[in-house]
Amino acid sequence: MIALEGAAVAFAIAGFAWLGVLYLRMLVSPAPQEMREGALVVTTLALLDGRNPYAPGTLAEAGNLYGIVYPLAVLPAAWLFGAGLAVHRAVAGLGSAVAAWLLWRLLRRDGVDRLSAALATALVAAGWLYWVGATVRPDGVGIALMMAAYAAIAPRPEDPRRFAACLALSLLALATKLYFVFPAGVAAAYVFLFRSWRRGLAFGLATIGGIAGALALLALLFPGYAVLVLGANLAATGYDPGHLLRQSRDWALFSLPLLAALAAALARRARPPGFWGFATLAALAALLVALGGHPGAHMSYFFHLLSPPLTLAVLGAGARATAPRRALVLALPLAMLLNARWFPLDPDRFTEAEARIAAAERLMATAAAPLVTTELAALAALDGLAAPETGHSEYLPDYVALDPPLLLQPLWLPRATLARELAALVQEVEAGLGAQRFDVVIANAGSSLVRRETLLRCRYRMIDRIEIDMAWSFQRRALEVWRPVE
Repeated sequence: MIALEGAAVAFAIAGFAWLGVLYLRMLVSPAPQEMREGALVVTTLALLDGRNPYAPGTLAEAGNLYGIVYPLAVLPAAWLFGAGLAVHRAVAGLGSAVAAWLLWRLLRRDGVDRLSAALATALVAAGWLYWVGATVRPDGVGIALMMAAYAAIAPRPEDPRRFAACLALSLLALATKLYFVFPAGVAAAYVFLFRSWRRGLAFGLATIGGIAGALALLALLFPGYAVLVLGANLAATGYDPGHLLRQSRDWALFSLPLLAALAAALARRARPPGFWGFATLAALAALLVALGGHPGAHMSYFFHLLSPPLTLAVLGAGARATAPRRALVLALPLAMLLNARWFPLDPDRFTEAEARIAAAERLMATAAAPLVTTELAALAALDGLAAPETGHSEYLPDYVALDPPLLLQPLWLPRATLARELAALVQEVEAGLGAQRFDVVIANAGSSLVRRETLLRCRYRMIDRIEIDMAWSFQRRALEVWRPVE
């Protein structure tokens, strides 16, 4: 058994090391790795220029649907090194690294041995890097704030000072990506149910008041914030039970070592997991009721909300038992083999993808006035070119027609202001095409702003097609190259 465990540990270390190599290769790639990376880049560029990305007049051009904290976190590095894709990804990666360190420290504090804590942390971090999580997105910074909030509250959830720290960090996480506010609510509910209902009620009211105050402050500082950030969540309320089942299955396979350790801990009747067990159940409830059936994400909510507290609940409860640790280790090689398909295992894939993007960049560089769609928006913005379709701006028409709930109406921009934002966005594209000001257009066939029928009506003809591959996220797009008819 010792030899088998040693072989499993060696296999796991080699697998995680190779994932680290692939991640670093992606981080420095000059090619876009996810379709909407441009939306965060344009927000950072607006901040560098001293512009408010959520103000009327710049909302459609520079706002993003996630929040303001991640671009603000990128700002110092962007000021020093430029606002390139690698800088954005490095800041997101730093956030994931801080979150992983916090998870490891929490496991060690609960008595988990160093090797088991390191392997479990690596497994959870691999989930954070999966799909689009490692690209230009706020996920890494949001997870770091969420884990810091958990680390602040977990030792003594009923302590008001610890709760104040947890709430402050959760509210920062709220401004990074809305659902990362989760720890404050978990802490308040736990104290209400298991420690002191009066204190838990006070914590709950403080959480609700803090969220309301934070949203009001964000709306004051960034007038269009509620429209884009809250509007994105209000407009995306679809729930697909089939998607919930599919990603639950995929997450279970990915997290097979944790589930094996859970089964071993239950068989040994490990001590009750306490706060972390409750946080796990709360995350599971949130996934079942709302987030798990959201069709816009695959496993991301599971990796963010469920995996960290489950890891702490399972390994912390069985810290003094051999069986959970052994189950975790022995299941890792099988889990790696089953889930290798979620990552681009061949570094040459990045080289091939970069060559295809370089072909599009050459067209942009030789054109006097190019127009591109969301896949190339980051590259265009970094070159100082027009990028009206950022990856998020094309959703603005959905929010113009949206009627916000009564409680959110004071935070909303007037409908006339939104209509002007949308009209300016559409006019920039259609007027330019109508006058044939754009001498090359590189667009995907499904673009909502640069439509094929508009291109044909404005006497453009398609001359080429570029198949691009965003290697890390496995997003493939066929971009059509159009030029005006002479």
